[in-house]
Parts: sequence; structure tokens; C-alpha cells
Amino acid sequence: MTTVEPPAPRFAKRLVALEAEAQELDRRDTELSKARGVSFLVLGGLGLYGLARPNALVWSGAGVAALVFCVFVVRHARVATAQFELARVIELVRRALARMDGTFRAPEDEAHRLGLEHLTAGHPYAADLDLFGNDSLFELLDVTYTPAGQTRLAGWLAAPADATTITARQEAARELASKEAFREALALAGMRAAGSVGVGSQRGVLAWAVDAPVSLPVAKLLVLLAVQLGLGIAASAGWPWGTRAWGVAVGVQLLAVVALRGRLEAVLGPIAVKLAPLGGYPAVMALCEGETMTADALSEACRALRDGGGAARALGELDAILGFAAVRNNGLVHVLADVFLMWDVWAAFRLERWRRRHGARVHGWLDALAEVEALSAVGTFAAEHPEFTWPKVDAATTHFRARGLGHPLVPKNHRVVNDVDLGECRALMITGSNMSGKSTMLRSIGVAAVLAQLGAPVCADELEMSEARVWTSMRIDDSLSEGASHFFAEVRRIKAIVDAVREAQTRPVLFLLDEVLHGTNSRERVLGAKAVVRHLVERGGIGAVSSHDLGLVVLEAETDGRVLNVHFEEQVSDGKMGFDYRMRRGPVATSNALRLMREVGIDVVPLDDELEARGALDSADGAS
Repeated sequence: MTTVEPPAPRFAKRLVALEAEAQELDRRDTELSKARGVSFLVLGGLGLYGLARPNALVWSGAGVAALVFCVFVVRHARVATAQFELARVIELVRRALARMDGTFRAPEDEAHRLGLEHLTAGHPYAADLDLFGNDSLFELLDVTYTPAGQTRLAGWLAAPADATTITARQEAARELASKEAFREALALAGMRAAGSVGVGSQRGVLAWAVDAPVSLPVAKLLVLLAVQLGLGIAASAGWPWGTRAWGVAVGVQLLAVVALRGRLEAVLGPIAVKLAPLGGYPAVMALCEGETMTADALSEACRALRDGGGAARALGELDAILGFAAVRNNGLVHVLADVFLMWDVWAAFRLERWRRRHGARVHGWLDALAEVEALSAVGTFAAEHPEFTWPKVDAATTHFRARGLGHPLVPKNHRVVNDVDLGECRALMITGSNMSGKSTMLRSIGVAAVLAQLGAPVCADELEMSEARVWTSMRIDDSLSEGASHFFAEVRRIKAIVDAVREAQTRPVLFLLDEVLHGTNSRERVLGAKAVVRHLVERGGIGAVSSHDLGLVVLEAETDGRVLNVHFEEQVSDGKMGFDYRMRRGPVATSNALRLMREVGIDVVPLDDELEARGALDSADGAS
């Protein structure tokens, strides 16, 4: 049986080979640079000697030196191009390794990879589950290079898909995970496009593509131009009255161009910009058009790109026309070309002809490319994390069952996994020591549900779940501008979750509440939290709740086991406190608040460990 080498060591070996290749190219670059310099000096010396003392042999030598210099220039240019392309490949491999070991951080000049523009206030889970921003799930997933691809991926993270769509995305992502060469070529083409595409003007292009065509009197203008050019030729040949007639023709032509200025600007204004709006896209689309795909989602996207003779060819034509129209960005040249050749008219005519043929397809092409890029991001995530599992998501009875569940943003060598079963048990009541792993457990459940319903593999050995809407209440901030305290802000968030559960029809709610109602006194916290959890469970929700308040552990008995007590705890060895981050059955029996305070140097009543533990046990007994 053939053993497949894990991606991390394979990429590490490849990086070593690529860096060795880069060193060899650097050596050749240095040698060719020196050779260019020497050949240029020889050429210059022979040229000066030949001017001073003309000699056929000297000039023959200068010709040979010129030829050698040109050869070195060409070879040096090829090496420089190879260096540039190799640097991109090395960057891709380094980023892949960083994503695999959990150390990848978006460069400062790629702040868009944080996805902060996709973070909306009041989203059910984005802020609490670190979907966007520094050290986020989006930062780990995003390998797209087009704005549309990035927006598509962010949208998938922010909104759960249905089971049918999830299955289709999984099929496509599995296929792309096996196509490493294609994914790398797509990324390299995207990197080239990113530097040659006018992102800010793309909206103008999309709006222009579907606008009604602008009519231009091309036949009449062509006759006028022919007359003007004919008179110009006659004038240059000395024809009597030719110069005056030509001047009159130029004036009439100029008046025609001025009269059409509004129509011309409607065509050229949104699209004829300095940086091509879609300049780098033909190469990216050509890759997709030429790749054979079997998954339905991929084959449909590639078929859409081949529509109308091929997006790559059509956008290549558009890029060439825009290069023709770009003369308008060169002041004096543009004025002369427009006055004597009606340059803007012919640029607008060619653009209008292109729009009639292909304009209606542009949206579909960019949509298809966004789909391929987003699926490629999921496929890359799967390929770089082969230890993750493909979840099973269905629309059956509400459930969430995971074995070996961890958090994908925690590096593998520090990750601790646990089992979660939410089926007959509708909710977990998680108690535990400070820093023991309660919040991470909640986020692990939430992130797994988000990834599963995106169509991606999850950080677990197994995961089965029903379709669900994730709602969280974890990071709650007060608002001075709204005059809302921390507690009031949390109450409003919980009200939104309660409403979501009440309104749930075909898709139940998976709720995650961290330190529920901790902004009020103990008695009211217990009464309020118990009422909230019972309501959520009775209305069909499933989820997990964490709290330090042991008064909530009575919910297990009060709900006949539909709320299950689990806990995390600290371990003390040789007077030092540590955590194993293992979730255990039952309520917590220890606390560590006073110990933590003493460890940071805060003087508290010196209770011994046994007394602290006894107090926690007494509290649990009294609550039950």
C-alpha cells in the first residue's frame, strides 16, 4: 500500500529545493550582470577606437561585441523573470507552511485578507467565533486573489448553506484538494492579476456592461474622416485651396466630436481608466476553461466561463481595446489623436461592439470565477489539513455529534480535543476553573458548525450535525454612545437568540452562551440563566452554556437530563497549577480564582488548597 507523505514535510522539502534554485538563479544573475558590463565596456571601447581610427576589423569586433551584449541582455532578462516567478512560488509555499503550523499572519500590504470589511455589527456569530480580523478563520482560509472570490468566501462563512449545497461544495473541494498543480497555477495567475487589475473601477465596468448601448453615427463619421484625411493628403501635395479646405474639414470634424462628447463619455468614462479593470483576469479564466472538472459545481462554473466563445478570449479583446482607448490618459497625444483621427469615437465604437456581443455575460463570468476561487480556498484548506474530517450535514432531527473535536486556530502541537454529543442531551452546562478551556470549547463547537455548513472539513475525527443557525453570546461590550451597560447589552443579545429560537422553522438554532448573565448578582444570574436555558431547550434549540455559577448545575435534574453537566478543571503539581483542557462529566469540584490572584502577586486570605476545594464542593452540594 502506497503511503502518502503528509503535506507539511513535503512542502518543507520543496521549500528547501526552491530556495536552492533561487540561490542558483542569484548566482547566474550576478554572472550575467558582470558579463553584460564587460561586453558593454568592450563594445564602448571598440566603438570609440573605431571613431578615432576607422578600421574594418575594429568595427567588425564592435559588431560582435554588440551581438554578445544583446545576447547577455536577453539571457539576463530571462533570469530576472525566472527569479520573479520563483519568488512568487516560494511565497506561496511559505504561506502554505505557515497556515499548516498555525503561524500565518496576513502581510501589512494585504490587509484585505483579514476580511474586516465583511464583519457586520450584530451578526449572529462572526465576532465571537473570530471569523474575520487578526488570527481569524478567514485569514486561515483566504487564498483568493479577486475581490469577487474573496466576497464569495466571506459570504459562505457568514451564512450557512443547506445540506444539498454543502454536499455539492464538498464534492468540488475534494476534487480541487487533489489538484495541487491547478490550485498553485490559479494562485500564481491570481497574484499576477492582483498587480494589474484596477479593483476600484470594477464596479464601473460591471455597471457599464449591462447598460443600454449608446448609438454612434459611425458611417457618417467615417465619411467625414475619409474626406478630412483626403484633403490633408491633397494639402500636403500642394493642391490649390487644399490647406483651407483641410482646415475646414478638421473644424467640422472637431465640432462633430464635441457634439458627441456626452455619448462618448458614457461609453469611455466608466471603463477607460489608467489601470485595466479586468486586465489580469484572462489568464486566470483561461486556466479554469482549460481544466477538466467532474464535480457539478466546478463543471458548471467552467462551462459558464466557456460561454460565448470563452471569457478569457473575450476579456483579452476587451483589454486590447482598452489599451487602444488608454491614449485619452496621455494629454497632448490624446488631443492630437482626437482632433485629427477622432480617436475616442473609434475607441467607443469598438467598446460598444464588444458590449453588444459580451456585455451581458460579464457578471456570469466573474460569478463563475468567484465560485472556482472560493472552492479552491476550501480545497486548499482540506489539502493542507488532511487530519481534518469531512462532516455529514443533513436536515434530519436536530443533533450535533463530534468525536475528537478541536479548534482549527489552535496549533496542532497545542490542540486538545474532546467529544461532544448534542442529541438526546440538548445542551451542555459547562462549569470550570478560570483558563481551563470553557470558552475554547464553545468556540470549537461554533467554528465546526460554521465550517461544516460552509462545505469545508472540520477539526475533528468525526462530525455529524443537522442544519443549524449558529447564535453566540460571548464577547459583550457596553456602549457609551448608546448608554447601554454590559449587562443590558448582554440581555439584548440573549433576547435576539431567544427570538431566533422562537422563529426557527426548518433550521434550528445552535446557541453558545459564555459566562451567561455574569453582569448581575448571583441570585438574579441563576434565576435568569435557568429561565433562558430552559426556554432555548424547550423551543428546540441545542447548544452549550458556560458559567462559574454552580447554582446552574441543578438544570440537569430539572430538565431530566436534557441539560448535561460537564466541566474543565485545573491540576496542581508541586505547587504549580496547570490545565489539561479535557472536558469531564459532572459539575466542577474545584476553583482557582484565589490561587491565580496569589500567583500574580495580589495578597488574598491564605486559604489552603484543601479548604478551597471543600468550599467548592459545599457550594455544589448546597445548589443540588
